[in-house]
Amino acid sequence: MSQRNPLNDRYNTDEKLGQTRKSAASMKPKTKAASSVRLEPTTKTKKEKKQERKARERAERAKQAELDRKYYNPPTAEFKRMKRLWWGLLIAAVAFTALSWLVQGHVPDPVAFGMLITAYLCIFGALYVDIRKVRKLRREYQAEMEAKKSKELHAAQKQARAAAKKKQADAPVAAEVKETEPVNKPRGLFGSGFRLSKAEEARAQKKAQKEAAKAEKAADADTTDTSN
Repeated sequence: MSQRNPLNDRYNTDEKLGQTRKSAASMKPKTKAASSVRLEPTTKTKKEKKQERKARERAERAKQAELDRKYYNPPTAEFKRMKRLWWGLLIAAVAFTALSWLVQGHVPDPVAFGMLITAYLCIFGALYVDIRKVRKLRREYQAEMEAKKSKELHAAQKQARAAAKKKQADAPVAAEVKETEPVNKPRGLFGSGFRLSKAEEARAQKKAQKEAAKAEKAADADTTDTSN
């Protein structure tokens, strides 16, 4: 062991020198566990509920506006009759208003005033026909066409599901029929319905070559005989 130097300053003073290492406990994080996790409240505030209600109302208005543009003039006899009545009341209101201004000074005032009142009555009548009759018929036609459209869509979906089920049911039957059908084997060497093995094909080829050689020899022998 080395001997300490008594002249070193660290041994000649009463003050605490140096620095001790921090313990592992002091190195722990200062924040609490899961302090950054934020839990959203399950209950909605009044502001959020109000925003959702306004969003639903906007969506409903947009949908209704689309239906109004699509089915604005229903081709029904009742709607056409109410529309003609509405136009007639508006034209009568304009005519009586103009007439009441034109005849002023030429007819008594009660007559002109009566014409003006008649014009106002025609305007109110046109508003009544438009709000209570025309719009009602338009909404009824819209509901009828949407119901018809949904029925057609439901019928098409039902038909598609039935076709898919039928296809699934026919699939095993088709597989069984395919398995029972005879397999068209490739034709063999001599046109038979079976295929020869490689060894049999080789023997057949050798036999055919031998027969061809014998035929050639017989032909050569015949030619030599004729020449002699």
